[in-house]
Amino acid sequence: MSSSKSLRDWLARLVKAMISPSEPQPERAGQQPAVAALRSRYGVAVIEHDPKGNARPWRPHELALITETLDLLGPTFYRPFQQHPLQLWIDRNPGGGGFGNGWLRIGEPGDDPSILYRILLHESTHASNEYRGWPYENQFCTRPGLDWRKAGDQWVHPRQQGQPPQPGDWETLPVDSRDVSVAPGEDLAESVRYYVHSVRNERAWLWPLDQSQPPLYLWDTSPTRFVYVRDYFLALPPDHPLYKRLPPDVEARAAANLAG
Repeated sequence: MSSSKSLRDWLARLVKAMISPSEPQPERAGQQPAVAALRSRYGVAVIEHDPKGNARPWRPHELALITETLDLLGPTFYRPFQQHPLQLWIDRNPGGGGFGNGWLRIGEPGDDPSILYRILLHESTHASNEYRGWPYENQFCTRPGLDWRKAGDQWVHPRQQGQPPQPGDWETLPVDSRDVSVAPGEDLAESVRYYVHSVRNERAWLWPLDQSQPPLYLWDTSPTRFVYVRDYFLALPPDHPLYKRLPPDVEARAAANLAG
């Protein structure tokens, strides 16, 4: 994707369409088709009111961002929501987000729609994985190149975040000090985040990223995760805008790892 068509330009166009950056319009008739389409096509139930008054109405540009992001991630990603609707809401209170029991919370993003985008990408990955029966944990994460294993009730990894890294030629995805996440579910959510941001060249959101390197250099450290996200979790067709290939020998090694 060229810089002129980068996500920042896309977000800027959406922001320009806003009626007011600080006053959402709760019952605008023009929003209802977008809300209905999110529910019917993607299985996402947009929540605008709750008994405690914590949920706030959505703004038109926010609905457009959610729609375009889900469409880009593709039907394999959002199809589980069609059978088990994802309840999506924006909290009037700021601060992060989370997913549990079918509800995805996004803390008030204010006038920064990138917050909404990044939290949606991470937390809806958890939802899609759970609704499919945790395929990453149950079928893939212990394979070579992903390298998780179970120690009692705990998942452990040779490069697990917060632990001294074990020596060896492990595939790793930089999350903190070039370690993987604290558990397979977080590892998957970070892998999807890194996949999308690197393929789209969204450099500002690829932390920790050596800005002197091209975005896809991250996948030199963890090609099996790259191929898993592309071919299994998102199941992207070759003509999809997010479909990128690694060098042939690396593709072959990742495919062999994932074949079990």
